[in-house]
Amino acid sequence: MLKPIIIDQSELEWESWEDPNIAAKSPVRWKLLISSDRCQSSGIVTGIAEVSPDTSLLLHHHEPEETYYVISGKGYMKIDDCEGQLEPGTAVFIPPNSKHTVSCTGTEPLVFIFTFARDSFDQVEYIFDA
Repeated sequence: MLKPIIIDQSELEWESWEDPNIAAKSPVRWKLLISSDRCQSSGIVTGIAEVSPDTSLLLHHHEPEETYYVISGKGYMKIDDCEGQLEPGTAVFIPPNSKHTVSCTGTEPLVFIFTFARDSFDQVEYIFDA
């Protein structure tokens, strides 16, 4: 039986790419809030990500669909042939295997919530296209 959990993101450490080459090219960081390898959950991964000013998440794709919900900052998103500006309150749906990238275009970090329909973040394989 799954048990409820309440997580305070301020108590979690920021994470980044294990590969130093990817981390250097894409200095994005995140905190995993909900993932079955960290808490008792099933069917959903939720985290918060931060893209610093004048940086981007490298063009990539992955099999599961993903959503973003922008909390703060300003940015620009490109998903295949769809593109647009991001600001607080913007929601994004990224279909499976869609090539996408996001950049921070403001003077403060772009912060967004992300979700995957998977049990664990380890089940999401990022394939970088750049």
